[in-house]
Amino acid sequence: MKISFTILFSFIVCIAFAQTGEVVKGNKHYKEGDYDKAEAAYQKALSKKQNPIAQYNLGNTLYKKEKTADAIKSFEETIANTTEAELKAKALYNKGVLLHKENKLNDAIDVYKQALRLTPADEEIRKNLQLALRAKKQKDPQEEKKQKQKEEKPKEDKKTPPPQPKPQQSKLTKKQVEQYLKALEQKEKQLQEKMQKKTGVPSQPEKDW
Repeated sequence: MKISFTILFSFIVCIAFAQTGEVVKGNKHYKEGDYDKAEAAYQKALSKKQNPIAQYNLGNTLYKKEKTADAIKSFEETIANTTEAELKAKALYNKGVLLHKENKLNDAIDVYKQALRLTPADEEIRKNLQLALRAKKQKDPQEEKKQKQKEEKPKEDKKTPPPQPKPQQSKLTKKQVEQYLKALEQKEKQLQEKMQKKTGVPSQPEKDW
């Protein structure tokens, strides 16, 4: 017997007729939403002997208590300790759902595939596998774009600044410079003489007699 309920994706809880004692108590508390008592009951059952059903339902209980890492570990214990293909497939599926919710798409896809190999006709597993593959396809171009931007940024930072113009050195020889200065002096002298003629000021002081 199994009871199905829905979270983000389909999530399954397994309750078996053959279970008695603490497992039955745990199942009762789980259905009532008292997850602390359910966890305690399943843990007590497991302390007595290995019980894949109790381990599986403990995983679901831990998920309800938002202990995702512990829930995944509990499903892994179920997978490792059960020989029943259907229960193993359910544990794989629920582990895949939690990985999917955490956006660990590659891991989720791998787990869904393992579950589907055990129960090829299970439409819920197939549906979630398709959802994970679609999400991965959408995510890959975005990751590639982010990586490309990350790689290009250091290149931009390392761009060398544009070269500064070097001061131009004079190509004139020493002789040419002297000639140039002499020409300037001559021109200045001529300008002074011209100004003196206009103002009537003598170019040289008159001698004393």
